Amino acid sequence: MQRLLEILPGGLALFLISTLIWGFVWLPAEMAIGLLIFDVYWLWKSWTIAFHVMKGVRLMRRAQAMDWRAEYRLATERGLPVLPWTDVRHVVIIPNYKESVEKLRLTLLAMAQCAGARDNVIPVLAMEEGELGARQKASILIREFGGAFHSLLVTYHPCNIPGEVRGKSSNEAWAGRCAVEELAGRRGMDIDNLTVTSCDADTLFPEQYFEALTYNFATDPARYRRFWQAPIFFYNNIWQVPAPLRIPNALSGLIHLSRLSRKRKVLFSQSTYTLSMRMAHDVGYWDTDIIPEDWHMFLKCFYRLGGNVDVKPIHLPIGNDGALSHTPKETYVNQYLQVQRWAWGAADTPYVLNHVFNRHDIPLQKRLLRFWYMFENHLSWSTQWFFITLGGFIPTMYGVITGDLLTPEWFYMDGLIGETFLPSWVTITTLILSPCMLCYLIIITTDRHLRPPAPPSLSTGRRAFAYIHWLLIPPITFFFSALPALDSQVRLMLGRRMEYRVTEKV
Repeated sequence: MQRLLEILPGGLALFLISTLIWGFVWLPAEMAIGLLIFDVYWLWKSWTIAFHVMKGVRLMRRAQAMDWRAEYRLATERGLPVLPWTDVRHVVIIPNYKESVEKLRLTLLAMAQCAGARDNVIPVLAMEEGELGARQKASILIREFGGAFHSLLVTYHPCNIPGEVRGKSSNEAWAGRCAVEELAGRRGMDIDNLTVTSCDADTLFPEQYFEALTYNFATDPARYRRFWQAPIFFYNNIWQVPAPLRIPNALSGLIHLSRLSRKRKVLFSQSTYTLSMRMAHDVGYWDTDIIPEDWHMFLKCFYRLGGNVDVKPIHLPIGNDGALSHTPKETYVNQYLQVQRWAWGAADTPYVLNHVFNRHDIPLQKRLLRFWYMFENHLSWSTQWFFITLGGFIPTMYGVITGDLLTPEWFYMDGLIGETFLPSWVTITTLILSPCMLCYLIIITTDRHLRPPAPPSLSTGRRAFAYIHWLLIPPITFFFSALPALDSQVRLMLGRRMEYRVTEKV
């Protein structure tokens, strides 16, 4: 059964994509109806994303202007049951492997500049014992930042522990246990007053992040059943990565922002997120035999704790690096492999379906919503490009080449509204999807507004050329979104295991 469920994402994706070949031949009317339904769905989805991107920008501005300590004082004055501000401590696990001292230094420097870092932030440099020079790197960073935080811990994840998969999740599990042993065991801290944040070696936290986190954790009655998630933007090195890759990097951040800005949206933790150390401890920390750990950790907590766990946004933007290697070719390869690794989250399908069928203590609606959001996300990731790009293109090109109609007459503009100035082979998908161009314009404008200014050394022509690349969004999103996602799902379908690869970010 496990193997059958692993086949499901890739098998269904290939089947849906194949309908673009045989569907027009054997079921032309049904295919046309299906494409129209999908196009209407895509129009709705595009406008939903654009609207919530704009809403998300407003929420970020509001969060950045917030005095979180003043909000906390208001909560105490209202008599709400809150934790003392000064009792809260934030453990931040920074898993790293073969990262340069310079990269880790930038991460710690940004963290040290956060409000309250010296009083309540405890970074954990989660090193891999098998990395040559790991202890020397840790010594340098301890010497430089030892006094910048409440504490600075270092852990060394042993090599070749039986049953473990090498990667971020197993390293975090080791670091989390070591941190609790040190802080709660040896130093006597109350684990109920600790949060734990999972981040990457290149994560740059905004100055207010830990104050906002203290407020949210201290005042939330459901603090031990909550994840906190901030929007993540790959803007740290946006002007260093090749121009075509700025598009998927920008789309990733803005789509994430739009998800966090929607009411009643089913949310998952992603990449950099926070939860209570109590919840992490109660569920046994991160699983050590999986690769994409963020969604899986949320699902583990959700199922272990009876479905009473959710995600709450903190609208303060977090910065990450985009994939960047020493040559453009290596950068493109690393971007592809990074997306392929992210898409390996489809491997959670058997895990989630097992709980859908067997966890009757959790309301059915909750079980189905979590499964549907996860599965629909992975399925659309690998298939939607083909339907958006080729769904109208195939019958159009068939009409151009042969002069005949591949689908019923009503699928074409002339057949729908009578004589038009357009060629007879132009399909009504053009009419439905045309308003999406305004959505893309909103996204492009928002990206231009949010990303850091271009360096002075970048000529005006090259700056303009960077935005011209948005015209190439179909091939760029194919090679750096749809194809690696489909590749990952087909590998899962064929039983080819994936190893964790650290994305190079020079």
